[in-house]
Amino acid sequence: MGKTTLADFAGTFTAEAVDWDEQAEGRVLLGEHQLVLAKNSDEKLSIPLSSVFDINYDARPELFDPLPGTPLTVAFEWSGQRSVAVVASEAETAKKFYTVLFKAVLNGTDVVIKHPARRGGRVTSMPFHRGELALANGGVRLATDGVTVTIEPAAVTSFDRELPDVDGEQRPAFVVRHMQEGTAVTTLAATDSSRTLSLLGRYLRRHYDRLMSSLSGVSLSETQVEALVTVYSMDADMPMLASVLGATAKEIKRLCHSLHQGGLLQPADDGPELTTRGQVVVNHYLDRVNE
Repeated sequence: MGKTTLADFAGTFTAEAVDWDEQAEGRVLLGEHQLVLAKNSDEKLSIPLSSVFDINYDARPELFDPLPGTPLTVAFEWSGQRSVAVVASEAETAKKFYTVLFKAVLNGTDVVIKHPARRGGRVTSMPFHRGELALANGGVRLATDGVTVTIEPAAVTSFDRELPDVDGEQRPAFVVRHMQEGTAVTTLAATDSSRTLSLLGRYLRRHYDRLMSSLSGVSLSETQVEALVTVYSMDADMPMLASVLGATAKEIKRLCHSLHQGGLLQPADDGPELTTRGQVVVNHYLDRVNE
């Protein structure tokens, strides 16, 4: 297991890579370099963390019967093929294990970052800087000698994959758009490993999918959408909103109140700001316009 044990708890598990019965009870041990599922002192499955390429919370592949508790699926390379293990435990334990496992797999990854690559809709001239990736306090921290960027999962409004040119070489990069002090910024993080980017995407997507689910029932008028886009594109205060929308101050106040109640705008010293939910709505509107 190595010198440090990051997690040690009782659980129920199953895996494709072993000849156990369909389910087994035992200890789940996580070290700095491997995950061990121990049925007993003789029957163990040791999964190198370097082989893990996906982690999924509260999900169970159909090839396994349901396990008691909250499941966490780990996909990994085994003997040259892809394999899957499922670990189930109490909900609170599963949540903690999910975070600790991601930290064990991702922390210390070398990255090359450009931040901000965009501020709002404007492309910046920032260069790439070499640094290190870590998960800290629920956020993704990208630290270089010159700048440290923390991306809060709840602040992510969109993400994508690109192959930017880094020092004359195309490298896989994660493009994350997120809210930072009321402003939409874009951060590029490139690594040598597509596996790492996929895991980072999985970690952020869990929060993003919950945000998208919360927006599924939102219905906005054309005026409300126009107000959100105006705040985004012009950093508009209340008088500017009234001017652009051709409305009275009273109508704008009522409009902003409704958007605030819907969690799409928030007050600030120099006028209303988009929340993360509001930024996602604007992103989807602009994507439709640009199709």
